[in-house]
Amino acid sequence: MGTISDKEKRDRKKLYLTVADLSTMGFAMVLSIVLGLVAGFFLDSHLGTEPIFTFVFLFGGIMAGFRMMYKTYMRFFSEDKTDHEDRR
Repeated sequence: MGTISDKEKRDRKKLYLTVADLSTMGFAMVLSIVLGLVAGFFLDSHLGTEPIFTFVFLFGGIMAGFRMMYKTYMRFFSEDKTDHEDRR
């Protein structure tokens, strides 16, 4: 009565891995923006080019964050689609 079948264990493990994978999207977005901002501030302070590198690296960080989110999103939904096709 209290035992869990192998299929339920696999499904539960897959659910946990999916949640962990999707939860990294927000962290990756914030981290890439902060790293771009810090790199831009550092270069601007050492080269004396006040807002130029800050804006360039901030934009680069935003683009990198969205790219990581897009790749994670597409991987998640492509796996979901193949799972549904396998069940048919």
